[in-house]
Amino acid sequence: MTRSTIIRTTAVAFAAAATFAQAAVAGGEPKNEWPFTRPVAQRTQQAAQHTAAQADPVIQGEPKNDVPFTRPATVVVVSGGGFSWTDGAIGGAAGLGLAIAGTGALLVARKSPQTA
Repeated sequence: MTRSTIIRTTAVAFAAAATFAQAAVAGGEPKNEWPFTRPVAQRTQQAAQHTAAQADPVIQGEPKNDVPFTRPATVVVVSGGGFSWTDGAIGGAAGLGLAIAGTGALLVARKSPQTA
């Protein structure tokens, strides 16, 4: 491999990694829902109710028999409406874009005949 081929391959790999990294960052758990947004006043009231005998260990977390842990789980059932044309169009456009990018990478990497 020549130096220019290695540089081109590395540049294409970094561009692909940067493109796919954005999708990976977009996912995650929402931290702005109920157990995480509970007011601090509730926690201080719970802490004040515990006696010194219960707080023997220096490091003690929240008791697991209080509200967010003891409430029953809610089950949400969502029935699918079939094929989503919007999602299909997004996937088709992404596939077409990847095919064009791959074709471009092959054309750039391919050596053209040199005239003497």
